[in-house]
Amino acid sequence: MERLSRWSGIWKEELDRVEDPFFATSYIRNNLQGRCDLCGLGEFLKDCGFFQAEKLTRDQISMVLRPIERGEWLLLRDEPLRPIDPEHYGGARFCKSRIELQQVAALGLSGTGPGKWKIVNIKFNKLASGAAFLANFLTSRADEGRVFLSSGKDFANTTRTVTQRWVPLAVGEREFSRSSAIHEYGTERMTQQYYVEAEDHWDISGASWHWRPVLANEIYEFKEG
Repeated sequence: MERLSRWSGIWKEELDRVEDPFFATSYIRNNLQGRCDLCGLGEFLKDCGFFQAEKLTRDQISMVLRPIERGEWLLLRDEPLRPIDPEHYGGARFCKSRIELQQVAALGLSGTGPGKWKIVNIKFNKLASGAAFLANFLTSRADEGRVFLSSGKDFANTTRTVTQRWVPLAVGEREFSRSSAIHEYGTERMTQQYYVEAEDHWDISGASWHWRPVLANEIYEFKEG
């Protein structure tokens, strides 16, 4: 079944059904012009500030299609013309795995054991980040000839909340089980990150713009002592 979805609504096992944004944009444009029924279309339009029954102008359709072009909303098809390469899309890392959740369910939500912290969601703090963007825009006007959002400093002080979940170790990671910390499977923790210019030993200048505190997609926590 064809449907529109954010990254958070896609299973890792479905990534081979995700249509390339170029073809997805054309498909959704035709869908909007024909007002055909598509699973997830109503939620998508609501997120863009419109209603599904509302007839959109050509300019409004162009505006609505931007999240599709940017790969923020995705089209899933049984036989995509050109499936995406997950390696080129950061959002693919945060897709949940049915197999992983089945492992958690098999252990029971109240079960505890060795594992790792895995990022399962990233949510941008729109209100705080909007204020930061406005301040950065006003400051950027002094940089003649530079396009706003073309530099890391234009994103300075924006914030996002990263959610990590305690999940079981994969089969190839069982060697860490004896030294791993013990937590309840399914436990989540949230960390607020800030986009700042900070020390970076990998950058030739010694500093770069990035999210702090730095969080890996998967983090192993070991027993104390």
